[in-house]
Amino acid sequence: MSFAMHAKARPKFSGARAEARKLVEIYSAPSIPVAEVAEQNGVNVVFQDMGKYAESVAGLLDFNARRIYVNKADPIARQRFTIAHELGHWVLHRNAFLAKPESYPVLPRFQRVEDNNAFEQEANAFASELLVPRHLLMQVRGAPVSALASVFDVSREMMENRLKHVD
Repeated sequence: MSFAMHAKARPKFSGARAEARKLVEIYSAPSIPVAEVAEQNGVNVVFQDMGKYAESVAGLLDFNARRIYVNKADPIARQRFTIAHELGHWVLHRNAFLAKPESYPVLPRFQRVEDNNAFEQEANAFASELLVPRHLLMQVRGAPVSALASVFDVSREMMENRLKHVD
């Protein structure tokens, strides 16, 4: 399936979450060391000055160089989500991208994402499960959202979204 076809297809959330679970099942407590998980999967994480694009680009994945570039000006919680999101593209979508490297050798991650792009939705589901694994969330699920966000080292908005989509 080509990139364009898949990007417009229905997202496969359960598959994305299952792939993330494989990477974090060994952890028994939050916060997940997301940069370390990326490195363990062969992807280097580089904190980068995005220059004039700092307001619009959270990060990007260079498939060929096996690098995730993260906007170093972003808050830590945002950086962690960006790493997890881009790692999601690496794990879930690299074969589609590498099959046609001339089309998308680098995938920018803009802070406002098209809602209808299956690749982006899958990468978001992967990131959500990676940062807030179900097996750890279920142990503390009744706690206040702000406390959970702090414990898992994610934004309040991300935690609210995660709590809505616990499967």
